[in-house]
Amino acid sequence: MSTTETLTINRILNTVAERKATDIHFVIGNYPYVRVKDQLLPLAEEGLINPQTMEAIINFFVAEDKKEFIKERKELKFVYDWLGKARFRVHIFQQKGFFSVSLKLISNEIKTLAELGLPKIINNFIQQTKGFLFISGPYNSGRSATVAAIIQHINQTRAEHILYLEEPIEQLFVSHKSIIEQREVGLDVSSFAEGLESIKDEDVDIVAVSRVPAAKSLEALLELGNSGRLVIAILDYDSVTSAFNGMVSEFANEKATWAKNVLAELLVGVIVQKLIPKVSGGMALAVEILTQTPSSQALIKEGRFAQLDSIIQTSRAEGMISLERSLLELVHQGEISAEEAVKHAKNSKVFKEALNK
Repeated sequence: MSTTETLTINRILNTVAERKATDIHFVIGNYPYVRVKDQLLPLAEEGLINPQTMEAIINFFVAEDKKEFIKERKELKFVYDWLGKARFRVHIFQQKGFFSVSLKLISNEIKTLAELGLPKIINNFIQQTKGFLFISGPYNSGRSATVAAIIQHINQTRAEHILYLEEPIEQLFVSHKSIIEQREVGLDVSSFAEGLESIKDEDVDIVAVSRVPAAKSLEALLELGNSGRLVIAILDYDSVTSAFNGMVSEFANEKATWAKNVLAELLVGVIVQKLIPKVSGGMALAVEILTQTPSSQALIKEGRFAQLDSIIQTSRAEGMISLERSLLELVHQGEISAEEAVKHAKNSKVFKEALNK
């Protein structure tokens, strides 16, 4: 790798730091792209990426002993420390026969629940010692930061044995009142399913998972929660209803019935997150929250997930929060614009009417 190529990549990473970008994307045939707030911007001054440039980028980030792994698996995820200035989650993957590279900036600071803007009902969730707490949302919605804040809060307030299964490990925790173990998929265990299976016979109080990639992993996760542990899992769904539809659809017939029963009985809560650009810069957190009540339990058990929206709308006293209410509060607080809120509302017409009341 030439000195010029090294300088170019370092310059791009420096640009990311200066612009306070959260993501970088390298794709052959395109300019490098960075995400600033919610905007994807090209770094046209760096020129188009060709196969030789991509090879240099991969060589810059990947240790020699991992290069064979990439050739075999066509994918690699890891954390890269850049000159002690910043840490990135690196994802190298293949598409259309060529490799692409995506980087996400990792904060070195574990923020508190309050600093993240999470509502107080979260404190009720994390006081529980068994059941399921799901943190869901699209990519770049702050889910990892929420899980880190939850783990750190428990770590500082009570004695538990916590095991966090990740791909890759992002934040490094220091045990305080709790014992925290972190296992990396691809390094310490070969898959999420294997990692979850291995926990079943261990003395662990709380299990956290950074991803639930397949039915086998989900089944193992539900079995762990059913055995008396608190399970905290990150999901990829953008609403409460789609989260339950997605999870249960992984199972067939009797297994689906079993999954609905376990989820209904042991649900602690569901937090769905969205990050919305602030008027003043930065991002504000909007949430949709479902808590366990007799009504929500019955709907989950019967598989009537579409009706959970109505329960959320009418159960404010039980700590539930609809996405629309969360967006309205952010608008009224002057955090986000009405126009931005409308973009993210489930029903823009109804939401506009609520804004004008």
